[in-house]
Amino acid sequence: MFSKKLFFTLSVFLVLMITTPIVKNKTRNLEKDIRTISREISILEKNIDDAKIDFIYLSNPQKIKKGLSVFSEENHIVYNYSKIFYSIEHFIHANSKKAKLQKKIKNE
Repeated sequence: MFSKKLFFTLSVFLVLMITTPIVKNKTRNLEKDIRTISREISILEKNIDDAKIDFIYLSNPQKIKKGLSVFSEENHIVYNYSKIFYSIEHFIHANSKKAKLQKKIKNE
């Protein structure tokens, strides 16, 4: 009845009719994600630019001298070096030790 060409053509057309909307929806979702991420990147770039400007202004030697002359020696506090952490892991490790010691003291 039907020729092979007609059957092949209809099957290809049917497959394309099914896959086209699927691909179109996926690309639309990807475009939305790209737009969202692009907005986030532009906000972060603006924040970086602001931070750079602040750093340049605040690290200016004249500004530092002026700031130090405003404060007296009495206002400065010596910070214990043992409270400076080099990374998040270092901080978590120190806090877990502290928590274990406090738990041990409470149990005794």
